[in-house]
Amino acid sequence: MNVEPIETAITGLHRGRRWILTPDAAAAATKTAQRLRDDGAAGVMVVAATEGVGDLPDVDRVHYTRSSGDSLMGGVRAFLASVEQPSAALLAAVDSFDPSGEALVLGQGFSREHRLAGRPVYGRRRRAWRDLEDKTTVDSLWDAAGVLRADAMVVAIDDAPRAAAALASDGGTVWVADNRTGWHGGGEYTRWVPPDVDPDEVVRWFTDRADHVRIMPFLEGIPCSIHGFATDDGVAVFLPFELLILRREDRPGFVYAQGTNHWTPPDEITTQMREAARSIGNRLRSELGYLGGFGVDGVATVNGFLPTELNPRLTLGHGIQARAADVPLGPMERMLLEGDLTVSAAELEDHVVAVVRDRREGGMIFIVDDAHEPDDLWFRFTEDGVEPTTDEATATGRMQLGPAAAGSIVLVTLEPDRVPVGPSLAPRAAQLMALADRRWNLDLPRVTPASDPFA
Repeated sequence: MNVEPIETAITGLHRGRRWILTPDAAAAATKTAQRLRDDGAAGVMVVAATEGVGDLPDVDRVHYTRSSGDSLMGGVRAFLASVEQPSAALLAAVDSFDPSGEALVLGQGFSREHRLAGRPVYGRRRRAWRDLEDKTTVDSLWDAAGVLRADAMVVAIDDAPRAAAALASDGGTVWVADNRTGWHGGGEYTRWVPPDVDPDEVVRWFTDRADHVRIMPFLEGIPCSIHGFATDDGVAVFLPFELLILRREDRPGFVYAQGTNHWTPPDEITTQMREAARSIGNRLRSELGYLGGFGVDGVATVNGFLPTELNPRLTLGHGIQARAADVPLGPMERMLLEGDLTVSAAELEDHVVAVVRDRREGGMIFIVDDAHEPDDLWFRFTEDGVEPTTDEATATGRMQLGPAAAGSIVLVTLEPDRVPVGPSLAPRAAQLMALADRRWNLDLPRVTPASDPFA
C-alpha cells in the first residue's frame, strides 16, 4: 500500500483550516495537534476535561471543562455532556478562537452531536452505527454473519437469575447492561457472577443502571479482540490483539488495563478470529452501509474464539496497530466518511498485517479512584516479575501517574522491542499494577490474569 498519496490528501485537508479537538484529556491530543500544525492548519484549539498524563499540546487555545465522574466511563460521559451541552464559558472560548465560525471539529467515536458551538463535526458517524454500541444486541449480528458464539440470553433484570442458572459454566455467568444510561465500556457495566455469588445482589446493582441484561456463560481463556476497517470496496482485517482484562482477588470482578498485540495465539485461533471479523464486517457493510473501523471482542478458549461484544468505531487496538504500521487510520476514516478519500481494503489489510507481524506495540492503564501527585518511574521485566530501574537504555517501559476525569490514572508505555512476543502479557500487567500500588500507595485492587489455555 502506498501511504504517501493518503498522507498528501490528509495534509491538504488540514492546511489552512481552523480545527477544534475534543479529547477528554488534553495530553491525548498532543500528537494530533502537532500533525495539524505541521500540515499548516490555520489554528488549533483543544477542549478537554483535564490535562491528563504526558506532554500537553502546543495549540492556540485550550479550554478545560473540568467535568468529572465517579469512574472511567462516568468521566467520559460527563465530558461528552460538557461538550454537547456547552457552558457559556466554552461557547465564549470557541468564539474567541474562531470568531468567523469557520472551524471544523474532528469527529470523536462516542459523540452523538454533529455540531459544537455551531461548528460542524468532520467525520461524524451515522446514528445507526452508533446504536450498535448496545451490547445486548450483538447475538443477532453474530448469527446473521454465521459466526460461532456461546449461548446467551437477553432478559429483563428480574428474570436474570433464571437465565443465569440455565447458562452457567463452571465459572458462572457474565452479565452486561443495555444502554439505558448511555454508552459504557471498559467492563464498567459488566459483572462476573460465579456460582457461589447471590444473583439477587447483582440484580439490585443492575436495577439502577439497566432495563435488560445480556447473560452468557463465563468463558475461560484469553480475552482478546480482532479489528477490521470497512471501505467502499471491502473489509480489511488485521491481527489478533490481547485485551488485558484482569480478575480481582477480593471479589468477582474485572479490571480493564487496555491491551497489546505482543500476544500470538495459535494459527487456528488467528484464522478463526480473522474470518469472524471479515464476516461481521461484510454484514455491517451490506445491512447498514457501514464504513470505518470496528472491533470484535471475545475470548480465545480451548474450543476456539467466541465473540462477546462489538465496538462499532476505531478502538485502542486500531490505534496501536496503525501506529505500528505507520498508517493514519483516524484521518483516513474521517475522510472516508466524508467522501474525501478512497481506500482499498485489500491494500490496507496487506500492508498492516505484513508490518505488524514484525513490529509490535501495546500499553496499559490503571484507574485510580483518588487524586495523587504526578510522578513516574521506569521499570524492567525480570525472570520472576518486574522491578524499578534507573537505566532508561535497558528499561522495558515507563509508568506515569497523573490526573484523570475520575481521580488519577497510571499510564504504562512499553518499549516494543524489549517485550517478548508470543505469550500473554496479562501476568506482566498484574505485576505492574502491584508495583504501581506499592510505589505510590494507590489502593489498587489485587488482581490475577486469566489462565492461558495455550501455554
